[in-house]
Amino acid sequence: MSLHDYELDWEYLAGRDPLWAILTDESKVGSKWDIAEFMATGDAEVKTVMDHLARIRLSPDFNGKALDFGCGVGRLTQALARRFASCVGVDISQEMIRKAGSLNQHTHCRYLVNTSTRLPFADASFSFIYSNIVLQHVPPRYSRRYLREFARVLAPAGILVVGLQDSFLMPDASVLSRIRKTARIRGRIKDALRLGEPKMKMYCLPERSVRRGLGSTKVVDIQFTNSAAKDFNGKLVFLQNQPTVGYVSKQYCALKGCLSK
Repeated sequence: MSLHDYELDWEYLAGRDPLWAILTDESKVGSKWDIAEFMATGDAEVKTVMDHLARIRLSPDFNGKALDFGCGVGRLTQALARRFASCVGVDISQEMIRKAGSLNQHTHCRYLVNTSTRLPFADASFSFIYSNIVLQHVPPRYSRRYLREFARVLAPAGILVVGLQDSFLMPDASVLSRIRKTARIRGRIKDALRLGEPKMKMYCLPERSVRRGLGSTKVVDIQFTNSAAKDFNGKLVFLQNQPTVGYVSKQYCALKGCLSK
């Protein structure tokens, strides 16, 4: 799957039902999300993240600039804009960005379309970077590049918080192997022929790849989360233990250089 194919898929999903494409509650299919309820989930998620950072004695520079990568319609960007002096939301879909602009309530918040693995920002631009339920849909060869870009545009003493799916667990490894093999074959055929409607694809990136992608930007905290759960809906929860079945979601907190606690 090329990055352009990924872009086309998300343009289709954004044009069809953008809110549901972001939070896939089965009861909300067909443009049934209430916009106020939807945006409130962004406030709740960002509060959960900030409360967790406070518990581990990390405090972002709220006088700096925040980046919401894979911003969609701005569910999280608007919540970040209420906390930071400046905020930018980036997405690969022009339709998502158009919708985000129409919902923007803050003059110090802006939205950009970016269809490249190179982010359109100078080195060390952001004091805080956040991305969740985004890279799980991006093929690993591209998500690794985005991780390197996060490290590049993160300012010294800046904080990065990013959620990814680490792995997929099934009780019977042989069954899992057969399923993966079949899915890869079918997926390649469909991608080659572009058959059917675009689907949200899920990818895993193991912890070792995340650490390697971030380079010298140091991972200082990892939490298991419910981000891949069917009932997620923006209600971010930190789990006490790793799931034994299904996707293993991890939230990484990384620091650029030294930051006193």
